Amino acid sequence: MSDEEHGDESADDSGDEGEAEERIELTPEQEEALRRTMESIRRSLNPKIRLPTFTLPESTLRNIAAISRIAEAQQVMVASAIKPILDAQAAWQKQFLVINSDIFKSKALAQSNLNLIASQLTKNIDFGIAESAAKIAAQFTAQQATWLKNIGPAIASMHAAFYPPNLRAIEGLKFEEVEQVVMVDGIPLYGVPRTSTAEALIRADGASNRRDTLGRRWKTISADCRDAVEGCTSGAVASYVPFAVAAIDALDAGHTAAAQALAGSLVDAILSSYFGKDRYKYTPDKKGKRNKDAYDEFSVRQFIAFAPMWQTYQQFFVTDGDKVPATFSRNATAHTVSRRQFNRRNALQGLMVACSLLYRLDEEAVALEAED
Repeated sequence: MSDEEHGDESADDSGDEGEAEERIELTPEQEEALRRTMESIRRSLNPKIRLPTFTLPESTLRNIAAISRIAEAQQVMVASAIKPILDAQAAWQKQFLVINSDIFKSKALAQSNLNLIASQLTKNIDFGIAESAAKIAAQFTAQQATWLKNIGPAIASMHAAFYPPNLRAIEGLKFEEVEQVVMVDGIPLYGVPRTSTAEALIRADGASNRRDTLGRRWKTISADCRDAVEGCTSGAVASYVPFAVAAIDALDAGHTAAAQALAGSLVDAILSSYFGKDRYKYTPDKKGKRNKDAYDEFSVRQFIAFAPMWQTYQQFFVTDGDKVPATFSRNATAHTVSRRQFNRRNALQGLMVACSLLYRLDEEAVALEAED
């Protein structure tokens, strides 16, 4: 429903205050539609939270606390606005009242849950029933104008907090889509590449098409990597930046093997410095398995930044006769020389891993410096 339509319906409702007090009689079909809607809301508010556990930053938690206070102040108005519907469906009242301020107080809200909250609170509720019920929903929305005006920016802030800047403008982005790219395919998305390329990678149908995207857009991705590392300002990553730039220079000049070799060394040095001995918690063991608990500790943004480690460090032993991987592998880059491993796409992917890590670590360092 457009803003203009909202305004028209709000004006009509304001002149018919007595109508809102009348009991609404629903047909069996309307009651069934309402039952299905309430059941959908109930299921959506109890999602299965998948790996990783989502942790909101303190600034967003402060926004949530503010929203809670606003929501609590609106409870009487909410109850009054929807009373006729609840009277008609008393059996579903407890199900519907699960939508209250308590849902904003959880520190472990999944992205899917937040998307639900945003959609429920920032849009007019469409119960799929008679016009009279829809009219009450519109009246409710009009009465909540001030509340919605305040909650909108907070919801946007929460959404932005989940993703790095280059992913925030992608409409309808689901975490599972991001996970597929960074964890399963090992292609970084944190800070690099630019939004349009990141979206192309996310929307591509399968790993092969993502590899094709890397091949077609390698020049712009290289430029994005350069912008990312040249924008780093913290002392924590200063010693790595010149080597990242040198690797990018080598790639741009057509020295693919040199670029990939330097990128592989950079990735190893950065992760060893950051995680120390714990680095091996985040890489496959000899059976190709992963320490699930280690990844559970990550916030969403940490997961996006560090998940490419999983593919980057897949086991590879020349002495065991392992086949040389066709995609970027730090171990294969370090321990073999093969055209199957050394090529422009792999060099680019290795550079993306290194530059994405530097972008993330610089971001962390700047945040810590700001707190001091």
